[in-house]
Amino acid sequence: MDTKTARLLRKTDLSEDTRDFAFEILDGRFSGLEPGAHVDIHLGADLVRQYSIWSWSQDGRQINVAVKREDAGRGGSRAMHELETGATVEIGGPRNHFKLQPGECYVTLIAGGIGATPLVGMARELVNSRREFQIYYLARSRHLAAMDKAFRALGLGDRYHLHCDDTDGQLDLASVLQSMPIGSDVYACGPEPMLNAVLDAGSAMRGRTIHFERFAAAADADLGAKDSFEIEIQSTGQILPVQSDESILDVLKANGIPVDFGCSEGLCGSCIVDVIDGEVDHRDGILTPDEQATNSYMCTCVSRAKSARLVLNL
Repeated sequence: MDTKTARLLRKTDLSEDTRDFAFEILDGRFSGLEPGAHVDIHLGADLVRQYSIWSWSQDGRQINVAVKREDAGRGGSRAMHELETGATVEIGGPRNHFKLQPGECYVTLIAGGIGATPLVGMARELVNSRREFQIYYLARSRHLAAMDKAFRALGLGDRYHLHCDDTDGQLDLASVLQSMPIGSDVYACGPEPMLNAVLDAGSAMRGRTIHFERFAAAADADLGAKDSFEIEIQSTGQILPVQSDESILDVLKANGIPVDFGCSEGLCGSCIVDVIDGEVDHRDGILTPDEQATNSYMCTCVSRAKSARLVLNL
């Protein structure tokens, strides 16, 4: 994927563990900046991380991402927090697998922790388009609610609900969803327990669509059998074995077959390829159940095969 060089204009503390990073694009501008979109930030050799944009300039020259520092993580957030003002990085994208759908239906946004970042842009768009909506921002405590100020700056009034675990207890998500008009849409982003609670609470609701985005790999992404299988490259007929300790992405890279990749956790969608034949064992956290059921594309970084061979459109 093409990247653009960007300079870090400023970084601002939003809470004790989260900072905002404002980047200026030095060589052109981005198109496709919209609510729900994310970019790939290259922080070193084989260190690429995806972050949702929560604010951007109309000319496509500046973007803002908010990053929570995870000291026990894989190093991406630490590298981001250690960037000095004026530093340059390569930024790819944007891509959007979490689009705010057009229409007039009522919308509920449910944000958990740093998962609030894509929902700030959605709330701004809903305000500008004068649609009816409400937003629930779930945080462990008020001082950790990094995006609270950004939400309040939109003038949301009683449409905005900050819910803090330490003072408010657990939010009754079933009651929230039951109070919505039939035919409403839900957009949720946050940690897996919150997303599972939203999906469970909404499973019995008629006429409602739940859109969600994970920012960490699903807990069961690495579970299940890891049998060996084969992949066939449609364009060349080349057949390559994938061993139990390898991913399809590993094999493609080792054999010089070009394919985009980013998070390597089944979250960003960079490595999705079309599947011509075979049955996929989906283990990603980005494709919806309906998309997975089509068996027509897959994330090569984490998903595997249920059949003996997969034919890939490469």
